[in-house]
Amino acid sequence: MKVLILWSGAVVPAYRQFFLELATHMRVRVLSPRSWTHGSKSFQAGPGKGHAACEIIPVAYLPGRSSRYFVPALAFHLWAFRPRYLYIMDEMDRPSLAWHALAARLAWPPVRVINYALQNLKAPGYHRWHHRLATWINQKLVSRSIAASKEADEILKSNGFTKPTRVIPLWGSEAFFFPGERDSIRESRRGLGLADDDVAILYAGSMVEAKGLLLLKAVLPRFPRLRVLSAGSGPLEKSCAETPGGKWTHLGALEGEDLRRFYQAGDYIILPSMTMADWKEQIGRSLIEGILCGCAALGSDSGHIPELTLFPETTFRQGDAESLAGMLAGLPLANAKAVREAQLNNVRERFTARAVARETWKFLQAAA
Repeated sequence: MKVLILWSGAVVPAYRQFFLELATHMRVRVLSPRSWTHGSKSFQAGPGKGHAACEIIPVAYLPGRSSRYFVPALAFHLWAFRPRYLYIMDEMDRPSLAWHALAARLAWPPVRVINYALQNLKAPGYHRWHHRLATWINQKLVSRSIAASKEADEILKSNGFTKPTRVIPLWGSEAFFFPGERDSIRESRRGLGLADDDVAILYAGSMVEAKGLLLLKAVLPRFPRLRVLSAGSGPLEKSCAETPGGKWTHLGALEGEDLRRFYQAGDYIILPSMTMADWKEQIGRSLIEGILCGCAALGSDSGHIPELTLFPETTFRQGDAESLAGMLAGLPLANAKAVREAQLNNVRERFTARAVARETWKFLQAAA
């Protein structure tokens, strides 16, 4: 069995493991952009990487960094590779899914199309006529859909998709994210200016209002022992770094081993997201990565976050300052070891690259 994957982001080492794991079950070819922006960093893809069962090939995505991209080389790869499936990491309401799915269905022999859906709002604030048209077209062209969460699966069905679906979450790479050695962690914490008795709460992701960062900034001064360290880019970088008392340290965008060491130095990883008109927390990949590196996960009840935080004492009501303060007042957790073990077991069973690749293969095999 062969699958051709259109991946519309950076195939950084933390993501690559999924493709290699999937290639233990079938032949895989991944088309990824020659250039892209990830966080605040721009990347240029090097030569294709992988092994005999998994080729990762940089191609032109036109225009770059757009949700309405087009891959001119797709027709050639469909003809040369002859996959059974075209797996497109794109939403059901995107025109880009429509024209790539049409190319697959017009190929000979026709290629079945499977898309990956993260959208967990029925009608996001950005929806216009062309999104509704694309949804209608894609429901005709797509054979099956993988939903990243139960909410995303419900949205697919409520918007009229009647073909088979499967809930398979996004993943974290257990080969790339793992706990650090004690001496290395101690050195990293000293380098970040953390005292031995500081409780380090980490945030990694977009520095935007929807992530609940202003709420966290407002509540943080109540807790002298808590320190927040953040990594990422966005309009709130400067504001959060100016939190009174030097209690918030912003490190900018981190990638690769720097991001792993950042997670390893923390006690907790937090995602205080709030549901907005055009966005709702979909997976919370930073929580997965932090848990794999030894952190306990904290977060709001927005979207998929409770599927990772698991416990009442690690979850607060989104947008509610007193609920957040109540959660922070319980730190460090009296049952921290049990919480970490339960969250880690949950991630290992459901959210690692190996687990997600296995479930994806089963879904594709069932469709054969």
